[in-house]
Amino acid sequence: MGFEVLALHFVVGYELGHLRTWLADPSGRFLEKASFETMQARVEVVDIREDFQRLLADPPHGFGRNLNPCIDCKILMLSKARERMEQENAAFVFTGEVLGQRPMSQNRHSLDKIEKAAGLKNRLLRPLCGARLPPTQAEEDGLFSRSQLFAIEGRSRKEQMELAQQLGITDYPSPAGGCLLTDPQYARRLRDWLKHRGLEKMTPDESALLLIGRHIRLPAGGKAIIGRHQADNDGILRFSSLGGLMEAVDVPGPTTLLLEPMDATDIQAAGRLTGRYGKAKDQDRVSLQIRWPDGRQETIESPPGEPEGVYIL
Repeated sequence: MGFEVLALHFVVGYELGHLRTWLADPSGRFLEKASFETMQARVEVVDIREDFQRLLADPPHGFGRNLNPCIDCKILMLSKARERMEQENAAFVFTGEVLGQRPMSQNRHSLDKIEKAAGLKNRLLRPLCGARLPPTQAEEDGLFSRSQLFAIEGRSRKEQMELAQQLGITDYPSPAGGCLLTDPQYARRLRDWLKHRGLEKMTPDESALLLIGRHIRLPAGGKAIIGRHQADNDGILRFSSLGGLMEAVDVPGPTTLLLEPMDATDIQAAGRLTGRYGKAKDQDRVSLQIRWPDGRQETIESPPGEPEGVYIL
């Protein structure tokens, strides 16, 4: 359509791709070096993880099926976009939303609500479905004609994918999304975290911890996170400040993170599971070393197995 575009790539902290990248490279450089060669636009990566974390504690418009506050997430992003629009003296904000594509945030009522709450009434263009929506101020000002807008509607992505192919855009995320808050297992782990530790004790980077390992609630209420493979073990080591690290002595096996408070019952249960998921599973007993964040170390012995009273998240 002939406009100079500033593309804003928002990071809320629960994108599967970003968390996997962080686990591989915790320096945070992924926030600076996202690749958008095909967009032919200026790109800014906008880190709103802390703002989103506060929003997640009590979203005014509630959650979707799991822990996804889609309406309030859109309002937050578009409010930030409005601020950049004003700083840049830009003509309008636009998104790739499609009427009816998402049941919670892209029905007609929600589209209007989000636009108004973000302070973008008549300034938010949705070019993929704009022909089905009322004219925006940019259209009334003659910056483009209605014939340049698409009239896409519904859950199918066929028309968008055909358009991308016409424009030579082949490298784009899965249409199914990537927000972990819509994933039932991840949401279950996050609810458990909120119940026992609270959101105020969760840093944005710790959202990656819920993505790795086996998460197990122990009989007395403690929690163990047990690595499933070497990548999990490496990831767990990055969170050693949160609790004790348990590993079998002289036997290959997982790294286990013990989230305090942990009593003797839970430590024994975690020891049994750590032996069970490692090479010591056929031994009568296994020695395990625990390193606590304050520098304390201790060694316990435990028979590998499945203790009673554990709950796998």
